[in-house]
Amino acid sequence: MPSPPKPKLRQQTDPALQVCRYLLEMFSVPLLRSHATVSLVDRDRLQLYHANRSVILVSSAIDFSKEDGKKKLIATIIAFHRLSLEQNGILTSIVPKNSDLLSQVEFSEKDWVVQNGNELHFSGNTETGGAFKVTLDDVISRDPAMVGRSTLVLNATSTNWDCPVVVKISWPTSGRVSETEFLEEATDKAKGDHVWAANHLPKVFYAEDVDFHADSTLKSVARLFEHAQFTNGDYVYERRTLRIIIQERLFPLKLLKNVKDIGQVFLDIMCGMCSYPPSLLDNHPLTPV
Repeated sequence: MPSPPKPKLRQQTDPALQVCRYLLEMFSVPLLRSHATVSLVDRDRLQLYHANRSVILVSSAIDFSKEDGKKKLIATIIAFHRLSLEQNGILTSIVPKNSDLLSQVEFSEKDWVVQNGNELHFSGNTETGGAFKVTLDDVISRDPAMVGRSTLVLNATSTNWDCPVVVKISWPTSGRVSETEFLEEATDKAKGDHVWAANHLPKVFYAEDVDFHADSTLKSVARLFEHAQFTNGDYVYERRTLRIIIQERLFPLKLLKNVKDIGQVFLDIMCGMCSYPPSLLDNHPLTPV
């Protein structure tokens, strides 16, 4: 019977936690990025930690107190200097202003994830009339998570639609069915006796799974795990996809003032409804939030 694993020493856990803090901070600053690389310096040793949305890779230690260590350190610095922004994980193809955020040091709380006023550019489709862009506004929600797996939801505007929209940015497992498909199926069934349900379903204006090219860092790292062998058994690399959804903006229930509408809310809650469509608010002089 194998012996139980020994607990990690404090000397091992403290640096690991520090690296996690570095990575979480890099994925939280207002740069939409696919991956990040941080370094951990311990006296005369340096280790690099590369993290994307699926895995954290750790390099062998560079001892720069030795002659060959100094050469490796210099070579590493030169190599990183030669990388493009995309190779460093900073997405500029769909967020052209991403690079402008690099020179900023302080961010207000509402701009902590993706800067207020930044733009997302999309290739579009026939329904959008081709390429278009959306201007990001305040952050609605973002749950902090290791390696930035959390979903980010923001208010936004676009000249393509004459109403406020919501942009949802997430990194689900590749192959996972998009909620857009569920909404489309639900909308198709909201007919006849079930037509009332259409008033409780947000309209999706556009959805896109961002495809990274074969030579991208994200795809290159994934290829490393295709035929890799591991000493502690099999390891399945969980590929993730950058998914962006633009949909109709819903409003909080607390904005309703009419007693009849509030009563309807309680009825809908009993039926499992949690969001209210803007259509109900059209007859009320309310200010969206």
